[in-house]
Amino acid sequence: MQSSNFFSSSIGRKVIMAGTGLFLMAFLLVHLALNATLFVNDGGRLFDRTAELLRHNWLLHGLEILVFGSSIVHIWQGISVSIDNRSKRSTPYAVSPGWSFDPARSMGLLGGIILVFLLLHLYQFWLPNAIGAGDPDLYRLVRDTMSHGWVIGIYLLGCVALSAHLLHGWRSLCITMGLTERYLKILSPLGISFAITVPLGLASIPISLFIGSHA
Repeated sequence: MQSSNFFSSSIGRKVIMAGTGLFLMAFLLVHLALNATLFVNDGGRLFDRTAELLRHNWLLHGLEILVFGSSIVHIWQGISVSIDNRSKRSTPYAVSPGWSFDPARSMGLLGGIILVFLLLHLYQFWLPNAIGAGDPDLYRLVRDTMSHGWVIGIYLLGCVALSAHLLHGWRSLCITMGLTERYLKILSPLGISFAITVPLGLASIPISLFIGSHA
């Protein structure tokens, strides 16, 4: 099979999603580690100093391009796979009595929530800095932004959606990579731990800032 045909096939799109998903998971760890400096009780000096160092680092600008590119590809391939799966499904899912939530059947909804959360995050912090219109005191900007209840609500919803997305995405990634059931059982705890601890860590930051601003 030619490479162009492979990457346009269903399995090819899933491989692309797996690769970009792994890269974005690594970025989430870095993003969490950098933002964890907000917990240091020094009035935001370490956070601002770290942000200033990164702002003038060309390696970071290259990483930003990779993150944006990977996000766009991941979203687009996810939409393509979802549409392809729906078109191949001969009969709809049976409706069971009562209400239940299945991340595997709600990846479109979860992805939409994460996208809205991501766009808000970029609008509030990345865009002002990119166009030079942001507050030079980034810690103050973050603190003031996180003092609003509606912002916290959206961030928490985004983190919950991210956790559910990761829980299903990790297993899908392992299956796409051809891992057997034996290795799936071994790696499953790792995926579950990541899907819970990373979003929980990200959510704890705005919660802490919100509580601190109203103390």
